[in-house]
Amino acid sequence: MAAKMGESHRGKNKREESPGKRIEDAAQYAVSHAIRVEALILLNEAEYTAAELAELIDVPVTTLANHVRRMYEDGMIEIAKEEKRRATMLYWYRAVKLPEYTQKQAERLTYMERQVTAGLVVTTGTAETVAALRKGHLADPSTILSWDWYNVDSQGKEELEAANAAHLELVREIECKSVNRCAETGEETTSILVKLFAYKRARKARRPRSQICESNRKSV
Repeated sequence: MAAKMGESHRGKNKREESPGKRIEDAAQYAVSHAIRVEALILLNEAEYTAAELAELIDVPVTTLANHVRRMYEDGMIEIAKEEKRRATMLYWYRAVKLPEYTQKQAERLTYMERQVTAGLVVTTGTAETVAALRKGHLADPSTILSWDWYNVDSQGKEELEAANAAHLELVREIECKSVNRCAETGEETTSILVKLFAYKRARKARRPRSQICESNRKSV
């Protein structure tokens, strides 16, 4: 289970009130349009009304409102607060908040709760990646881009889980030290997106790797 997993927020997550489409389909829909991607990354960091989002993305509010309404109905974003102004209700939206769980806590969730949470994590993380790609940030030579699958046994799986957890702790320590230094120096921080997904592959490899890794081969 990923380190950052969350449960549905009672009374705030539209998906809980009316599940609608499957979480997999809702996630795919959310990241399949540039306007929705931009709205998602803005809602990852703060609360905005549809009008505020439209101004920041530079699109007509009527156009933006349709995208926000669909994502809210799908449970991909939630209402942070609402306020009645004259005869209308004004809503502020945000990305669905996901508290962190230990593996034991995650195991106590139902399968559907874990699946919905996974869909939300995938959606927000993918939106950030797609937006950075559109901006050209992934073409920066200092950007780390890597993906692969690794064939491991039960012990190797446990070792990978421990290594990934340790990596996340190290990232948090680096951020804490950086923020403290910036408080002293006045330097502006740079937002670096760090994604860590470790999960069983959807399809078994048709061409598995050699049974003996090159690094373990003995010279003859």
